Formats: sequence, C-alpha cells, structure tokens
Amino acid sequence: MINMRVAYILLILSIVAVCIWFVYVSTDTKAFYRKVFKIFLWSVAFMYVIRLYGVALEEGFISGGDLQISIERSLHYAATVSIYSLYAYFIFYLIGLFRYYPLKVKLLFWIPDILIVLFIMTSPITKLAFYVEDGVVYHTGLFGIIPFVRAVYAIGATVYALKKSHLMIKIFGHALNVMFVFAVIQVVFYAISKDETLYYTTMVVNVVIFVLTVIMLDFYKDGPTNLFNKKAFTQYVVKNIDKNKHKKVYLIKLKNYDYIKENTDEESLNEMIKELAECIREYTMLASTYYLGSGKFSIIVHKRDKFDEDVFLEKIKKRFCIPFELNEASIQLSLFIVVMNVEKGKINKKNFLKYFSACDEMRYHSNELIEIVQSDKFGMDKLERYHSVEEAIDRALIEKEFQMYYQPIVSTHTGKIVSAEALIRLKDRELGFISPEEFIPISESNGKIIEVSEFVIDSVFRFVRDNDLKALGMEFVEMNLSVMQCMDKNLTSKLSYYIQKYNVDPRCINLEITETATNFDENRLREQLENVKKLGFSFSLDDYGTGYSNLVRVLEYPVEVIKLDKSIVWSAFNDQDSFVTIKNLIGMFHDVRRKLVAEGVENEEQMHSLKELGCDYLQGYYYSKPVPENEFLTFVRTFNNK
Repeated sequence: MINMRVAYILLILSIVAVCIWFVYVSTDTKAFYRKVFKIFLWSVAFMYVIRLYGVALEEGFISGGDLQISIERSLHYAATVSIYSLYAYFIFYLIGLFRYYPLKVKLLFWIPDILIVLFIMTSPITKLAFYVEDGVVYHTGLFGIIPFVRAVYAIGATVYALKKSHLMIKIFGHALNVMFVFAVIQVVFYAISKDETLYYTTMVVNVVIFVLTVIMLDFYKDGPTNLFNKKAFTQYVVKNIDKNKHKKVYLIKLKNYDYIKENTDEESLNEMIKELAECIREYTMLASTYYLGSGKFSIIVHKRDKFDEDVFLEKIKKRFCIPFELNEASIQLSLFIVVMNVEKGKINKKNFLKYFSACDEMRYHSNELIEIVQSDKFGMDKLERYHSVEEAIDRALIEKEFQMYYQPIVSTHTGKIVSAEALIRLKDRELGFISPEEFIPISESNGKIIEVSEFVIDSVFRFVRDNDLKALGMEFVEMNLSVMQCMDKNLTSKLSYYIQKYNVDPRCINLEITETATNFDENRLREQLENVKKLGFSFSLDDYGTGYSNLVRVLEYPVEVIKLDKSIVWSAFNDQDSFVTIKNLIGMFHDVRRKLVAEGVENEEQMHSLKELGCDYLQGYYYSKPVPENEFLTFVRTFNNK
C-alpha cells in the first residue's frame, strides 16, 4: 500500500504538472514575463520531485545513506530559495520594468540568491546551516539565513506589488491579496506545528492562484507589444480615472500608420510597432502603458509616479529623428501626442471616454515629426466642429457636393495663362463653406482622403477631356496628390485607368506632390514617381520651403517645376535678407534646369519684382482667386485674348 506522504507529494506534483500544461497551451505568447513564469513553475516541480525523493528515502522505499540525504536536502533548500527569487523577479519585471534597470541593479538582485545557494550546497561539509549524520538531518546556528533570504524575496516582492498594484489590472491586485493571506497562513502554521503538509498545501494553492492570474493577465495583454491592451485600458478608466489619483493621460498616435499597414506585411508591421512600444515603455518607465491598436498608445500617469514629461518628450523626439527600418527600407515615422490633464479641469470618469475618443479623432495640425497638443486648448466645441465636418465630408461624397475650382498660373515670359491648379472646395448645406485646410487634414485622419482624391482625379481628367487646352492657350493642369496617394502601390494602375477612361494625353496633367511626402519612404516614393513618369505625366513640388527639403534632396525626384510657398514669397517683400534668399533660390533652381512658380502673388509690386528676378510662373490673387470651372474658362479666354 502506498505511503500517504508519498501519495500527498504525488498529488501536489500532479497539480503542478497540470499548471505547467495549462500555461503552455493557454496562450501562444513569447512575452518575457511568460518565460520567467515557466521557469518558476519548473522550479516548483523540481522542488517537489526532490521532496518526493527525500520522502522515499525517509520512508525506506529507496535505500540511501547520509550522502543521498545531504544531496536531497541541499537541492531542496536551494530550490525553495530559487522559487522565491524567481517569484520576486517576475513581479519586479512585470510591474517595475526590471529589464530596463542598470546592470548593477540586476546583479544586486541576484547576488543574495547566488550566495545562499552556494552556502546551502557547501553546508553538508561546513556544517554552517545543516548536516546529516546517521540518516538524521541536523540544523545548525546559521540555518535561519535560508528562510530569512526566502522571506526577503517573497515579502519584498509582495509588498512592492501591493504598492504598485494600481498600475496593473484589478484581478492582479486581488490575486496578490489572496496570495499574501495564504503566505501568512503558511508561515504561521508551520512555525507553530512544524507540519510540512500544511506548508506544501498553502504553497501549491498560491501556485494555482498565480497560474490563473497569469493566464487571466494574457487576456489584457497585446501580443506583439507586451503592453496592456484596449480592453485593460477601458476597464481601468471606467472604474478608476479621477482627479484624486491621476495627473495626466497621454494619447500617442502614429500618424502614418495607415500607409505603413497598406504597404507592408503584418509581420513587419508588428515588428515596427513592437520597436515603437519598447521606446515608449523604456522612456516612461511605467507599467500603465497601453497599446490600443492601429498605431495608438496611451499612458496613464498617477500622482505617485516618478514621471518627467519633459525628459520623456525629449527622448521621443531624439529617437524619431532617426528613421525606422521597415522591409529593408528606412521610413521616417511621425507621432501625434495629445496630453490630457485629469488632475484639474472638467475631465472626469463620466466623460473621460467620450473626451478621449474625441481627442483620438483630432486632426493633425502640422507636419512636424512630433506634434504635441495640450487638450486644455482643445475644448468640446472644437471636437463638435470636428465631427460636424466629418459628417459634411460624408454627405459631400454621397451627394456629390464637392466642387473643383481652378486658379490660373501665368507665364512671366508671355504674360498669358499657361496652366491652372485644380483645387477642391466644399460648400456644405449646413455648415456653409469649409476650408480645405480644415477638411483635407480631417479626411487624411479618418481615411476618407482616398475617396476625396478619387473625386479630384476623375474631375481633372474630365476637365481636360472636355476642354481644348491648346485653344485656351494652356499647356497643362496641375493636380495635387496627397501623401497617401503618393505612397499608394496602385497609383500607376489608377492613373492608367483614367487615361483610358477619358482618352487624355497625360502630358496635359502635371502632378503636384507636397514637400511633406518626401518625409516618408523615400525609396518607394522615387520608385512610384518614376513609374508614373513613364506614363507621360510631369511633376511639380508644391509648398517648397515649408519642410526640410534642400537642393540635393529635390534633385533626387523627377520634378520639373518647383512651387515656392506663399510664406517665402510674402517674407521676401518684408525683409531684405528673405528677398536675397528668394533671389538665390530662383538662380539655384535655374542652374539645375528647374522652373519656378511663385505662389501667393497679391499685388503689382510683387509681380514686377518676381518677374525681374526671373521667376518663370506666377500664381495668386493678383490675377485671380480660385474660381469654379465655368467661371475659370470665361476668365482664361478673356485674359489670354487681351
């Protein structure tokens, strides 16, 4: 008949084996905390196997002398210490972001474990902690160091976890409380009764609780980033966001996420998001960092957290000056960061999610790599305006309320209108006229820009088909391409489709790309433009002077025309140095066989000066503001027949 002590250890081993199996099959994740936890479970299993061997020796099922007992005791005591040190390591890694700590801190963490294991393994010889004689284990004066070190790891990690439980999901804090209670029961009853049955029972109960907690934790974790997911974020803010515990909430959005997703495979996208998550988590050193999906992150900063916003933003800016690698191509990522102050103001638990969602839908205001918006400056009235414009865009797409306007471009050599820039306009029946500077960024933000761009392409091709440009004295019409269009891998095939649909000579259409488009994947952009150029289209670079382009960079792209932004033109007539700059720009681009268009020409003085400087084309209100198609046709006939 099997001995009850042996049966008891076998039962516990069975439970541990089930826990190990459950952890391996429950969630397929390569998160480091899962690896640590698996090592922890195997250490527990090893300890119980050693204990089973020891019980078998004690009960006479296996023959062995003092040497075998000494080995069993040494391995058993060493395993118990390692179990508690691994438990502490798991806690510090999960909550305290231990992996980002300096190497010397990590070494200090493991030194007590290493020293006590060496102390235990040599004790049968030195007799400092225990020794075996005639089959009996004797504890000596320094044996108390072993449970002391175990207690330091266990109590230290548990107290730290309870203190930092606000950074974790609710169930993790509850599990820690239950485990702490069972640990106290384990220590107290063993100290009183010296009964190992209760000791091992409470330990395995804690292991089971720990396993269930870790499994539950995976439901609130994002696989690739190892950050808490949107479900964890929502659960937390619904119950906990208030101005008594928290200071700020940060929303971090990857501006060009849609382009990256459309132009790369899922594995590469996940790797890049993972790298971005590593940066954010390392720079914040906070466990309460969430990945909400679609290139969006959130950070919740508590009052007790040691978080320096200036340092964090400075590190982010420094990192984002360096391109990220994606499919062997360098791509410049850009972030949109909204800072929500929940310590003061009108944000509370009742309206937080609504406000957060509204901030998520905010449009981008600049082309900076890191754009930061303080939510205090963005009230609910602006959010309501944003949603109203979104609805107007949807109405315009469905009911065809968008209109194309044309602004003439005049040659300084002939004084005639030789081209025109096609510009989209929106006059909504409810909101009235909506500026392109407002609805274009919103369209880019919510993904409607593709549909808007399709309307522009169709309208311009139809305009060229329906009107004899040569008879009007015009050479071509300029059509803007958005950044998303420039990066669209189907751009060439789409343009080919419209050439065939309207039977249009592509030389009659000049494609404008913005300077900001060159901030994305430069190799892909050059390849796209070369393919489109083979169809017969020409290119111009719009808004030169608003970004980071220089002469060398511009020459890398097949652009024939450079359009000087109106801000450069206006400053040239208000400042002598700026005037010299624009003069040098015109000469410089002429030297490399590029033609210049000056935008924003508003008076006769500007017209004459730019003409004397040798600027090739002029565009601005001095000649005409953008006007509807029929009005433009009438204007160009009158102007060119003077």
